[in-house]
Amino acid sequence: MSWQRSRETRRRLKRLSCATKHKSVGAWYDTDKGRYIKTNVCEFRKGYLRMIANRKVRHSKNAGSGGIYKKVYDYWNELY
Repeated sequence: MSWQRSRETRRRLKRLSCATKHKSVGAWYDTDKGRYIKTNVCEFRKGYLRMIANRKVRHSKNAGSGGIYKKVYDYWNELY
């Protein structure tokens, strides 16, 4: 990665960190590593909601196969 790309990435993560203080998504500054780290969601909550959504769809009348629970259940609205 070039120096300019690294600088641009740091700038964007810093801006994202300022915009999303106190939220579960965004970026935060790690003082031990001395850099910004991008986070999406808590992994436990993501897996738990996926399991619950899939269970609700399986027990409903319009059950399908594969990832149909994402279309039937409002998974992303619950996640964020």
